[in-house]
Amino acid sequence: MGRRMARRALRQSMWLLIAWLLGSGAASALGQGVAMVTDVTGQVTGPSPVTILSEIAADTRMQVDPGGRLVVIYLKSGDEYTFTGPAQIQFRAVEPQVTSGSAPQKRVSPLARGGNVAIKPVAVTQAAFVMRSVQPSARIRLLTLSGAKTLETAPEFRWRGLESGARYRFELNDDTGKLLFETEITGNSLKLPPAVQLREGVTYAWEVSTRGQDGRRYVGAGEFTLAASPVRAQAAALRPAAGTPVSDRVAYAAWLEQMELKDEARKYWKSLAAERPDDARLKALAAD
Repeated sequence: MGRRMARRALRQSMWLLIAWLLGSGAASALGQGVAMVTDVTGQVTGPSPVTILSEIAADTRMQVDPGGRLVVIYLKSGDEYTFTGPAQIQFRAVEPQVTSGSAPQKRVSPLARGGNVAIKPVAVTQAAFVMRSVQPSARIRLLTLSGAKTLETAPEFRWRGLESGARYRFELNDDTGKLLFETEITGNSLKLPPAVQLREGVTYAWEVSTRGQDGRRYVGAGEFTLAASPVRAQAAALRPAAGTPVSDRVAYAAWLEQMELKDEARKYWKSLAAERPDDARLKALAAD
């Protein structure tokens, strides 16, 4: 038993190291990014595969083939550039330089209007690819509100069902360990009743458990916080309207990720992945 636990701990440590190397470590090795891809269609080539959310380092060269389209946002200024092929571009530190082809369309991203919203690349993307593959035994997989912040004062808790017809016990505690709510339900989700009021600055812990047909007890546990009022107000003000371009929704979802609102961001990743089904990075972010 002790050796198995030690091996499992070692494997998890290795996954964490790989995640770090693929995330912030890899970004450091490639240099400071100056821009981020917010939409791409058709054939676009660069030093590495060009996908939505690809980070662009200074002096990177890319080629947009005829019929292709590339949208990027400069992280510091919030300026957005749309290129249509054929075009060859070199991404300077402050703005892109077209060495061949038509000049890009330029605008200020809606997310950056007013100059008070920082836009950062989604550096956790590759780490998410790795960590979501880890599925410990005898545990219930949580699909929301696990190590995240929420915009909702009455959020929905969701988890992956264990067996058809399984009955689950749900418990919610505050940061003092006080039990705030408990119930038993059949189903894979639960929305808090109006009587349970969440407060800012409190780290809440929730647990869902059941007894499987094999006799084992299965448990899933997570923690979350309610986002501060200014963040919730900002999220509402920045939220893109229905039908806005892919690039606007990508930038907004990336902002949600950096604000630790990953459940809200995943709603956008799911919608975007449906529109861009060939984009592997969007598909990974959209996965539960």
